[in-house]
Amino acid sequence: MKILWINANPNPNPGGTEAHSIDFINSLEKNPEITLYKAVAKGSFVDKNTTDKNKFYISLKSEFSPVNTIKLINLARKLKPDFVIGNNGNEYINTFLAGKLSGSKIILFRHMLNYQPFFNRKFILPKVDKIFAVSQASKNRLLKDGIPEEKIDILPNFIDEEKFYYDQEEKQLVRKQLNINPDETVITFIGKVDRGKGIYDYVEVCKELNKTFKNLKFLIIGDGRDLKPTLEIFKSYGLENRVITTGNVINPNWYLKASDVVMVLSKGEESFGRTVIEGFAVKSLVVVYDVENLKYLVENYKTGLVVEKDNINKVVNNLKQVLTNQDLYNTITENAYQEFLQKYTKKRVLQDFLNKLKALL
Repeated sequence: MKILWINANPNPNPGGTEAHSIDFINSLEKNPEITLYKAVAKGSFVDKNTTDKNKFYISLKSEFSPVNTIKLINLARKLKPDFVIGNNGNEYINTFLAGKLSGSKIILFRHMLNYQPFFNRKFILPKVDKIFAVSQASKNRLLKDGIPEEKIDILPNFIDEEKFYYDQEEKQLVRKQLNINPDETVITFIGKVDRGKGIYDYVEVCKELNKTFKNLKFLIIGDGRDLKPTLEIFKSYGLENRVITTGNVINPNWYLKASDVVMVLSKGEESFGRTVIEGFAVKSLVVVYDVENLKYLVENYKTGLVVEKDNINKVVNNLKQVLTNQDLYNTITENAYQEFLQKYTKKRVLQDFLNKLKALL
């Protein structure tokens, strides 16, 4: 099977789409059944984090990049891949033309939840061979755009099971490194430390839980513009000695293993909700607000807790209920861990992806 993977945005800064391309490219290149070609922008984040094997430099700053689109079309005609795959919404038109004019099957990934421009939803998306939406929320938005349902399959982002997994001995090693006692309960926030990601709600929940539980530690993995004011609020509550911060780290998966509870209290829509599945993978109790796509990832009291957005009191009360019932905690976190193993590992998602491609040949 020959695949031309296109992610040619010259943006050097990482985003979810670029990380997704890197994950897929680096994994697919290890499959002996696949010949993978890459069209990327020189110096981009994708370029820097993938091998030079079968790599072609083409920069697509926008959908209207006539010179470089012609280069992409000529490349596809030369390679004659079975599939051209576009992984960035700004490159759908370029990918479509390259696929149509090279006689290849056209695959698009849809990550975001914004509505598509008229031209794309009228003339591009309905005419490709398959659109992989990374979540139920992404699929729902495509359906609202009028894209036929038979064109859309859900293929979630995968979480690398070689990095994110549950291991009790490693959990204690991380906790020892962070000066966390074995009997302390760790409440974690992971990701961009920002109001929109729910960092201030996290602080308020921590404050209220501290009134009931005296063996808590509050772990913040990541950095952002609201980290400093967050720490000031913790200090005003007399909790500064309970807070542990890592800043931006290259191995957040290591620190996440210390967690007992992972709170994902995003205020706005999430196109996927990666930190939810990461919490599942380390066998922690995950708490989310009922926003898209988070509400589709978690079954309330089965694989985690789902609470109405901004209802801090409900978050606190539900957490108290589970944290004071060890059997309930164990059941929910084990269910979540099995959900991760069955749906979201790299091995499972990649196999599903290849099966779906083979069905189109």
